[in-house]
Amino acid sequence: MAKKVPKEEKFVLWFDELSREEVPLVGGKSASLGEMTSKTKVPVPYGFATTAAAYRFFIDENDLSKKIAEILEELTDPEDTKKLHEVGARIRETIMAAKMPKALADEITVAYKELTKRYQKDSKSKGLPFVAVRSSATAEDLPDASFAGQQETYLNVKGAKETVERIKECYSSLFTNRAIYYRVQKGFDHMEVALSAVVQLMVFSESAGVMFTLNVSTGDRDVILIEAGWGLGEYVVQGTVTPDDYLVKKADLSIVDKVISTKNVQLLRMPGGGVVEEAVPADKQNAQILTDDQIKELARYANDIEKHYGMPMDI
Repeated sequence: MAKKVPKEEKFVLWFDELSREEVPLVGGKSASLGEMTSKTKVPVPYGFATTAAAYRFFIDENDLSKKIAEILEELTDPEDTKKLHEVGARIRETIMAAKMPKALADEITVAYKELTKRYQKDSKSKGLPFVAVRSSATAEDLPDASFAGQQETYLNVKGAKETVERIKECYSSLFTNRAIYYRVQKGFDHMEVALSAVVQLMVFSESAGVMFTLNVSTGDRDVILIEAGWGLGEYVVQGTVTPDDYLVKKADLSIVDKVISTKNVQLLRMPGGGVVEEAVPADKQNAQILTDDQIKELARYANDIEKHYGMPMDI
């Protein structure tokens, strides 16, 4: 009988195996997706996460800890932006030059194939699924540390081989210039932080965005703020576009304010993989993106998520 591998030693965990308790294993992003999948009725595109154990296996198998530490020793002043840029680039190149261990690549490939079966069954499609590969950083002894926005996301990725490569790119993005600077400023040990990669079925959205279960400008906790842009959601998250803003009262889901912005550009998927920036058609640039019914439906989900977590959330 095969020995059961403890969860903290597994290389891959599916969303329905995860909850918010697993932040040390997979980081906040992966854990939250698991929490919503396994414990709420909020619709979440399915997927899996590679674990902190997988990242450390990759680092150890390639003997990268010593190499990375030696390069980091050259950064005596994090305010020296030229040196920070040079050190970050060399570490990322070192990671990308390393080989993904066969044992880990095989597990990721098996997981992608399982995700493919589920996708084909649900969508009645015979093709391979496109996935988003997102970074979810974690530090076992620093559960409250925020690493949001410091690592990379790769959209519209297709095939097991490309997924494995994008996961390695996520690993290298643990050493972006801003991530290195943040850890130095906070006094965090670079080698204590690990990287989980979220591999999630893509949603080919006409519009996307973010929600906050409070008004981020005023702190008013009686309302939900929804921000929406055309195309994929990355441009809203990155601040590349000025989104539409919709303010909804939590108590009765009434829409109390709308700010319709001019949206000139959008990020769209390319049929063969990858993404491209395109101009928004003239007739849509100043149009309201979400219908009132869509705004209320999203606000209902935001209410459910806040009630589940018991605190204000950004979604």
